[in-house]
Amino acid sequence: MCPHGWDAGLFFEERDRTLLCSDLFFHPGDPEPLTGADVLARARESIVQNLSGPLANDLPYTPYTDATLRRLAALQPQTLALMHGSSFQGDGATALLGLADALREHLGRSHGS
Repeated sequence: MCPHGWDAGLFFEERDRTLLCSDLFFHPGDPEPLTGADVLARARESIVQNLSGPLANDLPYTPYTDATLRRLAALQPQTLALMHGSSFQGDGATALLGLADALREHLGRSHGS
């Protein structure tokens, strides 16, 4: 599983426990650069909105998506550095597990999962 671009990558910086997570948790607009607020709610809202717009199906959901997000959560990141949206400081593992649930709920059904 990777974000929608073939060239997107996910990187983990171990010392500061920062996950550079590309388009995961994408949320549009002009939000604050860094937040401790619920980044998952913002991402979930974007997922739902995108389902009926021109960006529908921009994030692939595969048989590997859930397992990949769970492996990322096991890293226990303290910062999620987003490409589009507010970066998040806090319990990154919980946010990633919540994202796995949101993606399965909203994208898994349409892909036969």
